[in-house]
Amino acid sequence: MKKIIINFFLIIFLILITTIITLSTVGIETSKFNKLISDKVSKSKNINLELNTVKFKLDPKQLSLFLGTQNPKINYRDIFIPVQNIKVYIDFFSLVKSDPIIKKINLGLKELDITQLNKLSSVIKPSNFKSLLNNKIKEGKLVSEIEIFLDESGLLKDFIAKGTVKNLKAELVNDINLTKTDLSFFADKNDILIKNIFGNIGNIK
Repeated sequence: MKKIIINFFLIIFLILITTIITLSTVGIETSKFNKLISDKVSKSKNINLELNTVKFKLDPKQLSLFLGTQNPKINYRDIFIPVQNIKVYIDFFSLVKSDPIIKKINLGLKELDITQLNKLSSVIKPSNFKSLLNNKIKEGKLVSEIEIFLDESGLLKDFIAKGTVKNLKAELVNDINLTKTDLSFFADKNDILIKNIFGNIGNIK
């Protein structure tokens, strides 16, 4: 009897380990949540989301389960957003209810060039930042990740954006140009932090 109990718990342990490894690596493919995610995101005005294969996975760093997919199609006000991957963190206790709650969405953006940035700037309200983006920045590559936090109603509560800019070329003042510049940034609803800036102003490094 003792041996049977030991073997039973050993089998349960092996199944648990196998499940954790599977969820942490390849994930479990599912189509059950495609419509849920699309409908939730589409509640925000002017956003259209089309998903490919969705996988149920485990985030080991956050010890949290999420739904992930590669290369989703996202359009905001008829402008294509080049997203490489999307992770949707759901309150899985809410799955027993008729209206599951999305807690957080992670967007990993593909590298953007200045042409794409100019297109996206049309959705930004008139500001110094928009003027800088359209008139002063001439070249550059942007790689970023955006973390969106939602409340229980599915509305935006906060966001965090971080990433890097490479080979930036911008006109500052009086024909003084910033060239061959790399930097990293961190932003939320209140502040933008720019750090690790390396580049040239005229002939000065």
